[in-house]
Amino acid sequence: MSTETDTQTNASGWVATGDLPWPRQWDGPSEGPVLLQDGRVLAAGGGNNRGAVTYADAALYDPRGGQWTVTGSLATSRRLHTMTVLPNGKVLAAGGFHGHPSTSPNLLASAELFDPATGTWSPTGSMHTARSNHNAILLTDGRVLVMGGATELPGVDSFIIASAELYDPATGTWSRTASMIYARASFPVAPLPGGEVLVAAGTIETGGDLAGLTYCEIFDPATGIWSPTAPIGAVAGQSTGQPRCNAQMIALADGTVLLTGGHSGGPLNWNYNPFSFSESERYDPATGTWSAAAAMRIPRDEFRLVRLDSGKVLAIGGLEYGGYDAGYQNSEIFDPATGSWGPLIGLTVGRTKFGAVKLADGRVLIAGGASVLGNAGPNGDTVLITRTEVFTE
Repeated sequence: MSTETDTQTNASGWVATGDLPWPRQWDGPSEGPVLLQDGRVLAAGGGNNRGAVTYADAALYDPRGGQWTVTGSLATSRRLHTMTVLPNGKVLAAGGFHGHPSTSPNLLASAELFDPATGTWSPTGSMHTARSNHNAILLTDGRVLVMGGATELPGVDSFIIASAELYDPATGTWSRTASMIYARASFPVAPLPGGEVLVAAGTIETGGDLAGLTYCEIFDPATGIWSPTAPIGAVAGQSTGQPRCNAQMIALADGTVLLTGGHSGGPLNWNYNPFSFSESERYDPATGTWSAAAAMRIPRDEFRLVRLDSGKVLAIGGLEYGGYDAGYQNSEIFDPATGSWGPLIGLTVGRTKFGAVKLADGRVLIAGGASVLGNAGPNGDTVLITRTEVFTE
């Protein structure tokens, strides 16, 4: 483990800090590390890019010392789960799958709670539907909305689902709510100024293949109803443009939402765009429409977006989906005021499929992921990293 610590300076850019206790990657849209109310960061679960391998390990990062320490493990190893910080300070880990290289993965309906005061996990109510590669968001009333993902339930025509449910921290129980209009997995969500939730793009199963979506919809917690809104596609100048999965989306300070990156998904005959996207779009909840925004300097898939205290947006790492080999060793910043992306800012190591979280002091922490994927690595294997680094604007 690295003994190097990070110190807050006035210099901008990325610096290395203490390493993770173990190499780890996080693929899911809400699977990676989260910021606790006391300023520490919790990372739990994940995988190693080898099929069904899952982990239960958990660790805490303390920005004051710049080091990770091992904490209590999850009761069930899981990846492609969701991690949500609750109003009471505990963390909800929900769903995902549990597996081992010698077994088939088992999708999980179970959920558990991490208590930062004790460093331990305890069981809580299970979801009604087992799911992985879903998404979750904390609502303004303190409940957690979980939606979509993949399931193994018998009688389900597609393994990608539209169902949604709500977790109530006061009772530790889940209740069904209206299903999304469209089934989807691997999709982003963003809060809107009125407390509603915007869901965009994602992946759907089509005849055994996976394809990206353009459809978008909005959940209203007050009514429990989903309503359609304009599909993405302003970049193409059409009512339905280029489908996207693995896109990243983030709410901006002015109430609009930025969506960028990802790839098209598509049939196995490669009759589609096989490369990552750089194009960006901006959603205005006041008009319910998307408009074209400046493209990133580099097309990115399996990357992360973080909104900085300045209101600007940091796009970090990722890879070229068509090449699918090595993580980018750079980041770039979007300025909503000018509508432009800034120069590339180098990371200390290239990475993809990693965790990213904004710290309480405004810096950005990234951890883990893969520097090289698949056949591009030595011995034709993925190279995972323990390196952690922090960004100062």
